[in-house]
Amino acid sequence: MGRRKNKFSPQNLQESSNELESFEFLYNLFIRDCRIRNLSKHTLQFYKNELTKFCKRLERNYVDTRPATVSEETIKEIVILGMMNEGLKDTTINTNLRAVRAFFNFLANEGFIVENPIKDVKLVKEKRTIIQTFSRDQIHALLRQPDRETFTGLRDYTIMMFLLETGVRIRELCDIQVHDINFNDGVVRIDGKGNKERFVPIQRTMKKQLSLYLRVRGNLDTGTLFVNIDNEPLRIRAVQSSIQKYGRMAGIKDVRCSPHTFRHTFAKMSVQNGADVFTLQQVLGHTSMDMVRLYVNMFSNEIRESHSKFSPIEKLF
Repeated sequence: MGRRKNKFSPQNLQESSNELESFEFLYNLFIRDCRIRNLSKHTLQFYKNELTKFCKRLERNYVDTRPATVSEETIKEIVILGMMNEGLKDTTINTNLRAVRAFFNFLANEGFIVENPIKDVKLVKEKRTIIQTFSRDQIHALLRQPDRETFTGLRDYTIMMFLLETGVRIRELCDIQVHDINFNDGVVRIDGKGNKERFVPIQRTMKKQLSLYLRVRGNLDTGTLFVNIDNEPLRIRAVQSSIQKYGRMAGIKDVRCSPHTFRHTFAKMSVQNGADVFTLQQVLGHTSMDMVRLYVNMFSNEIRESHSKFSPIEKLF
């Protein structure tokens, strides 16, 4: 190999500068920082998915993707209004904005950009929708559908019971390992959002059902609690599809049959059975009280009973 040239050409310096300013280079630095901070694999995947969508959206609109060139106006026009014009939900827009905010905050804090384009951009105001929950009759109808003389039927029956007993998220359910269950203490360890561990209680009926399922499941190579017919970890989409199927079989049409509806139903029934907001927050794994307060406001018997005492119309006649 010959002797290297000592002097850089302007083209060499320009190419190097462009690479260091590129979206891909800074994106990889951000993901590396997330790994160093030991964020959960689900959080990492969330950032990867949303930032990839962000970059592709800029490219589709022929916008320079280098983070240093992205402006506040770009985010408002291309991201927020662009997604609105596509008819995407407020929650979908805010999900993307949260990832983009984390990315640009990192770049600004580390000095990779001078101006943070998302610093003054607010999340889209989300419309509060009525929270759908199952009635007791609908729960009984759903639980009657699985054929408990089959492995998949017994498993699905156990899953629906577990969702109603604990209110866990679908991702949390699919991540549970057999060793996470502590029958003696009556708790299950849950790997929640942001690597936040919590323990949710289970009572006698649920422990009995889990014990039955574990006997049928047997000892497997995988430690994942819920598995498919091939003894592989059960996927989120498979659980969602099963619950939708049982909803159709049960003739339920006015409520979305999904794992998250079980979570809302758990919250409703817990509030109506007297659960306090702090216990509910702990079990559900919410970082703030906002959602818990919404559950209490919507489902508390105490509020309805109090209203019966001060109802203007009732006192008028």
